[in-house]
Amino acid sequence: MKDKRITVMFPINQLGVGGAEQQLLELVKNMDKDRFEPIVVSLYPGGSLEPEVKAVQGVELICLNRKGQHDFSILFSISRLLRQRRVKIIQPFLTPASFFGLLPALMNHRLVKIVTERCGVRLHPHLGSMLYRKAEDFFTRFADWVVANSQAGESYAISRGINPTRIKVIYNGINLERLAPNLATVARLRQNMRVPPGGKVVGITASLTTAKNHATFLQMAKLVSQAMPQTRFAVLGDGPLRSTLEEMAKELGIDSVVTFFGNQREVGSYISLYDIGCLTSVDHEGCSNATLEAMALGKPVVVTDIGGNREIVDHGKTGLVIPPKDPQAFSKAILTCLKQPDWTRQLGERARQKVLTQFSVERMAQDYQVLYESALKEKEKNGRTVAA
Repeated sequence: MKDKRITVMFPINQLGVGGAEQQLLELVKNMDKDRFEPIVVSLYPGGSLEPEVKAVQGVELICLNRKGQHDFSILFSISRLLRQRRVKIIQPFLTPASFFGLLPALMNHRLVKIVTERCGVRLHPHLGSMLYRKAEDFFTRFADWVVANSQAGESYAISRGINPTRIKVIYNGINLERLAPNLATVARLRQNMRVPPGGKVVGITASLTTAKNHATFLQMAKLVSQAMPQTRFAVLGDGPLRSTLEEMAKELGIDSVVTFFGNQREVGSYISLYDIGCLTSVDHEGCSNATLEAMALGKPVVVTDIGGNREIVDHGKTGLVIPPKDPQAFSKAILTCLKQPDWTRQLGERARQKVLTQFSVERMAQDYQVLYESALKEKEKNGRTVAA
């Protein structure tokens, strides 16, 4: 019997720790395998999410084993896969996977091409990223749809010359089961952080990169620590700036109250440490997984007014939204939360309810599947019209 499922290919750079990678994992997990056949195509092998993708029943993972940044042979590999697997829809994630997915896809007029706009780094991208992004901007104009994960991302896509009628906003979805904390682990972590009786933990979950601006978090930590010495600070995530930030914590005299945890897969236990979750980004955020995960665990959040953060956080209702690069304003917001625990608990409960009602993985997967089917019907209809 002929398989009538719709084959969808998802090119991505590598399956490492990251918001886009986690969202792709949640999407393919929750797709209806009776209607769709997902194929994840990674440019490079490895990454902590690779075993999880492999373990998803009904999902095929293909690694192209790209040999380096000058290896363009994967263009032919993707083109061959598109033909062999009779792919109906291609949806690449991130640069340069979008370039390598879109270029061969443009040769196939029957193929539905969907671009994902994650509202990524805009400040100080390296030359390679800039060149790939320029090419992707051009190819995106020939895509059938652009999916942004925030209204801010939609505006960004329009500013790049994308037709507004071909943009759809689908917010990220949060897997609550993944966030279930291990209470024994939480207790051990609090002990390791030397949290005193009655002390609170302020945490940030983000890659240690320039865009996330941990310098403001550390400067805020110093100010808060001076006012409330029993407060501790957790930094969850890793990246190229780790040694620089650890040195900064020492220079500020707060290294004894700040713990760098690096990357952790058991994120629920680590975020459960927090009494308040933070995001100090200065570059463009789309739909922050880290913020949504803290909210899902009932944590009030304090975030900078960047990109889609204001779409996630209702100022004064589910958290606080403050200007970027302002440690004084950030510390004032944190101290307000720490000094008003009843009000802060109410923020956290409303934050959790917002995630439950608006940011589920089931809702996200359903929105994508509706788009896939409608885009494919439109493509087939237009094909028949042209043929006639």
